[in-house]
Amino acid sequence: MLEGQNASILIRGNVVLPDGIAKNRYIHVDKGVIASISRRKPPLTDTLPYFELGSNDWIFPGLLDLHTHSNYNLLPIWRSYQAPFDNRFEWRGYDEYRKEVRGVHKQISTPENKKAIAVFGELQAVAGGTSVLQESFDLDSDIGAKDRLLLCRDTASARDLGLPKSKKIFSVVDFYRPDRTTGEASTVDSKFNRYLKEREKGNLAATLAHLAEGRSGFGSGRGVDPYSRSEFEAFMQHPAMADAGLVRQSSMALIHGCGINPRDPGHIQFLRERNISIIWSPVSNLMLYGDTIDVETLLDAGINVALGSDWSPSGSKHVWDEAKFARCYFDAIGSSVPDEQIFQMVTTNAAHCLGLSSLGRIAVGAHADFFILRSPLETDYPQEVFLSTEDRHVLATVIAGRPIYGDKEFLSRFTSDTQPLPRVEGSAVKNKAVHLPPSVEVDMNKDLHRIEATMKALKPPVKRSNLLVSSDKIYKRDMQLMRSRLYRFGWSVREWRHDGAKEGQGEVKVKPSAARVWRGFKSKGIKWDKFVQQLADVFVPSAVGLQAPLGLTAYLPALLHEDRPAGVPDEIALVFFESQRTYGDIFKSVAGRAFGMLHAPVFESATSRSGFPAPFGGDLATGKPVYLVDTTADWQNGHTRVIVGAKKNGQSQDGFLAELESATRAALETPPAGLQGAILAPESDCFVYWENWLSKDEANDWLGSSLLSICEPQLDTYARREKVPSHLYWKFSAADFKPGDCLNVVFERRALFPW
Repeated sequence: MLEGQNASILIRGNVVLPDGIAKNRYIHVDKGVIASISRRKPPLTDTLPYFELGSNDWIFPGLLDLHTHSNYNLLPIWRSYQAPFDNRFEWRGYDEYRKEVRGVHKQISTPENKKAIAVFGELQAVAGGTSVLQESFDLDSDIGAKDRLLLCRDTASARDLGLPKSKKIFSVVDFYRPDRTTGEASTVDSKFNRYLKEREKGNLAATLAHLAEGRSGFGSGRGVDPYSRSEFEAFMQHPAMADAGLVRQSSMALIHGCGINPRDPGHIQFLRERNISIIWSPVSNLMLYGDTIDVETLLDAGINVALGSDWSPSGSKHVWDEAKFARCYFDAIGSSVPDEQIFQMVTTNAAHCLGLSSLGRIAVGAHADFFILRSPLETDYPQEVFLSTEDRHVLATVIAGRPIYGDKEFLSRFTSDTQPLPRVEGSAVKNKAVHLPPSVEVDMNKDLHRIEATMKALKPPVKRSNLLVSSDKIYKRDMQLMRSRLYRFGWSVREWRHDGAKEGQGEVKVKPSAARVWRGFKSKGIKWDKFVQQLADVFVPSAVGLQAPLGLTAYLPALLHEDRPAGVPDEIALVFFESQRTYGDIFKSVAGRAFGMLHAPVFESATSRSGFPAPFGGDLATGKPVYLVDTTADWQNGHTRVIVGAKKNGQSQDGFLAELESATRAALETPPAGLQGAILAPESDCFVYWENWLSKDEANDWLGSSLLSICEPQLDTYARREKVPSHLYWKFSAADFKPGDCLNVVFERRALFPW
């Protein structure tokens, strides 16, 4: 219940609009609603409480958390040694959970603690900028919310959301349960009957339903949980879902939905036709099940996705922190989902789940809910502030125009009914206060100490969760551990994507001038067999692992035979980068310099050389590579041929070079279709030549036979695809690289999968 929220104020500052951009504006709030947003000060506002913010202060819309069990938020993260689980019914049936989570919650939820626990749960949310919370349910029963929420807007309260009294947001934990005999999804008729009853009456504003929560199989290699898949498909086939038009009459969002197959057109069509959204909780999914639903594919299919923090035993402290984790998740799996889209998952996308445009945005006519960040960063990009600051930087959280949490000095200008946050919460809350009217009858300091004493007296004792992320060292450590695990998970996702990708998908096309042409000669101090082994074991995988995150786009090394004429390189390579500038920037990093140092033990620096090719102008020069086709191409795809030829006995260097020029000019008179690139590197005693075709079927003997006719052939082969991990810490023995081979090394590119 939102008490006494009917304020009128005027604030000026950097206002973050629904599209994620910011503009310096006045916000005039009248009776809890945004009356105007303007460049100039609105008339007739001189008597209103006014606050002018600084250049580093940012006004963000209040966040919506539509998946939470806030009455659990005093509990720390649950470290279950039995995780990962298959589905929610598995862990809910374990004695470990019943004792360490449900049991602890039951013991602290005494009548005298009941209201304080509710206040703490909501305060933790508003401290992270949240203005709307899903009504709180007991996870282990089917009863509704026991307490009205005291600080946030509550989805169980029509009044809080500005809805008519008859309208309802229906939250349901279990539409289905496993049948005790068969284990299959069994319908909970009472839940569906209530849904249908409210829908038929026209009272249903929106439905938020836990559904198909479990192992999704995305990126984990363990496959989808059969029960979770069957639960979603049973939901698809339920008579209540048959008429898409009736379902669309009110908003519906599925919480978790891990049993959905985002690549199944039938599943996507079902969601689209009924305008069903997904509420995603990646932290909880990864902690409990070791994977999460393929959200990126859902987004690409046009499905609306919002974020939810779930609960403190396996989730984020608040939905703002969940958004930051989502950014790490998308980076780890190599997704191009932008910051603005993540921001919308906790604002406008979440409001769409409720069918309400008056929430999650700073716009005229919307509820005056926002939180103000005083950023330590010098930036003009609001999303950098949103994703890089902490809850200690919250200047104020404003709901219905009334500041209810934030810095004491700020709140003192608007209200006198404030309580300081308990000192036990640490330095992060030193200047923080919360608006709690006397009618609430909660003493934050006294009540929190009583609850904490109860938790410490348990056997074993339990350390409660702190209010802020900034002050909870244990939580921050656990979340950092989760982020570190993301990279392993992200690699498995990229592996899965690559294995399932079709030829030609995921192209990274670059200019031919971005190819570094390498001609390497073995170090005199290393034997041939050892040279070959070190290339396969260390050099080739290190070239990828150290340079892929820095902009390597294709890598085609070739190894010649030991018995070859003097002057012919031992190993050659085409090494493509996003641009020549990208290559230069590599050596500004430790990884780039480290890779450069790997050359010394295996190659002679005096005779080995590399360089970028120039366009062929009709003349060739020794040691100067040229490109013959001026088009952008992705050399990791397509069909590549490599030829190395030595000059014939008795042939002069000038004559050899002249014949190369003549053959090249003649071929260029009739450039073939399907040729993506051709690079020629003439040397005093040999030449190295690569050409790349769109496909094997389109490849022909365009220039190859002419070149072979004027030389002693040393190598003529097509590149073989060889998969090498882009992560140095992934288990990998050696590349399959032997004399006579040319590899087209397959790895994940930064341009497709940002790190």
